[in-house]
Amino acid sequence: MPENSNARASVQVIEENGLRPGGYAVIFNHGAMTPITVGACSQVVGCRLSPAGPQMRRTMSAQGCTVDSPEAPRPIAKGSGATTSARPAGEEPPETRAGARGRREEIIDGAAEMFADHGYHGSSLREISKHIGISHSGMLHHFDCKTALLDGVIDRLEEHAQSALDRAPELRANRRALLQGLVELWHPALLPIRLLATLDAESVSEDHPGRYRMARLRKVHEHILEDCFTSFAEQGLLRAGTDPAFAGRALFAQVLNLAVREKTVQPLQHRSHDDAPLKDLAMQVDIFFLEEQLSAD
Repeated sequence: MPENSNARASVQVIEENGLRPGGYAVIFNHGAMTPITVGACSQVVGCRLSPAGPQMRRTMSAQGCTVDSPEAPRPIAKGSGATTSARPAGEEPPETRAGARGRREEIIDGAAEMFADHGYHGSSLREISKHIGISHSGMLHHFDCKTALLDGVIDRLEEHAQSALDRAPELRANRRALLQGLVELWHPALLPIRLLATLDAESVSEDHPGRYRMARLRKVHEHILEDCFTSFAEQGLLRAGTDPAFAGRALFAQVLNLAVREKTVQPLQHRSHDDAPLKDLAMQVDIFFLEEQLSAD
């Protein structure tokens, strides 16, 4: 790897067990923990720094897929270019594949709703297919077991986490930006957050098939919020002695707590109760800020 301290940083993978394409690793980047997405390749080999954050360079897999690096071109799809060829025998036409992908996404949507409300163990494939409005055999055509369906649902949660990770530079700008992020990314009523809260609670069981991936997802969200509070501390916005790591963990724990409360306590309360999840989250954030910063905002 070229020696260029301004462009690259050595990294050390500290979590790699169970990594898969689309999953997350947590690396040390100049001594700081940094979550990264894992592409379809075998090994993290370096880190290219850019204003948008670390863009990882990786080795190619045995299948020849490219690294996720700006300087690495992606392979040209077979059959692309000026020359066209007949479709191989037995291959589905594009419109059929598009329809299958649409049905698959519809199934994942319905499964996410069921898992959020009833949990992984509380939802059977038959119940999910009934909720979606398809036959059980139609469900099995796309997902042959519930574990495979859970993988698809957690893939969605990882996409949501990636969207939050992509917005990290914006979120750590100031208190107002973080509060806006809580509305758009971490509102306790959002399906990804309700789903995350339910599956996170279930994954305390060692035999839960999503246990490792859910723990990894929680760490990614906590890291993003920790990064925000670290930036606020560097700007001199926080109370003396505030620990950014604790502030990040506490805020995300409150997010998950309120997601559960929205489905349990809230429906049973009288309308006169004026508690609201975003109000509670704002109060949680404000605990760590200096009084004069709250007044200025």
